[in-house]
Amino acid sequence: MSITSINSLFDLTGKPALITGGGGGIGLACAQALASFGASVLPTDISEKYLDEGIRALKQAGAAVGGICADISDPSQAEDIINAAKPLGGIDIFINSAAVTNRKQVLDMTDKEWLDIINTNMNGAFYMGHAVAKQIIKQERGGKVIYIVSTGAYRASVNFGAYSASKAGIVMLLKTLALELAPYKICVNAIAPTATETRFTYDYYLKNPFKKKAVILNRPLGRIAIPEDYMGTAVFPVVKGF
Repeated sequence: MSITSINSLFDLTGKPALITGGGGGIGLACAQALASFGASVLPTDISEKYLDEGIRALKQAGAAVGGICADISDPSQAEDIINAAKPLGGIDIFINSAAVTNRKQVLDMTDKEWLDIINTNMNGAFYMGHAVAKQIIKQERGGKVIYIVSTGAYRASVNFGAYSASKAGIVMLLKTLALELAPYKICVNAIAPTATETRFTYDYYLKNPFKKKAVILNRPLGRIAIPEDYMGTAVFPVVKGF
């Protein structure tokens, strides 16, 4: 393959991309990665503060960017998010990175605490996947869907019962979507990060430095992952086949 054709393969110029949880961490890193190859990006986040920070970082890098503050656990907001993407040209790429956890053992959880995690992580993944897939099908040009799951979807850990259950549920959801959406030329994939330095982990490791040390000792590279580690992983399944 020539260098010219490789550059063409990775050209996302004009491709509109929607990223939930795009105000920081892995979601923002994915948005930055797509934008660096020419995609127009629309990050969403439940936090207006973090969303503004993410949009500012993307604009400073020269990205074509929109943005909407939204809660993916609320099914009524899915359509608002889809509509916000229309000025960018619709949705060709969707990355679902929004998630919550509470680091509680199952027996210590209230019903509300359990449902808060399931509603955002698993139900939100369904609401967004459902709405996005319908939009991409309507556009009749195919598309890419990536769910940010977790290594916790594949292994059990104390204090992560609801989180792991929600991520494992997403894995089966996306596998099913991959089969059901293939006839519409929509590819569905997952990225399963391990422990990563984000707001998701910062406070916990600050209060529990021994936990952070144990995680580092368990990593062959001798460090915790950073969001930028996943940038290439986000781009590859997106560009392949466009």
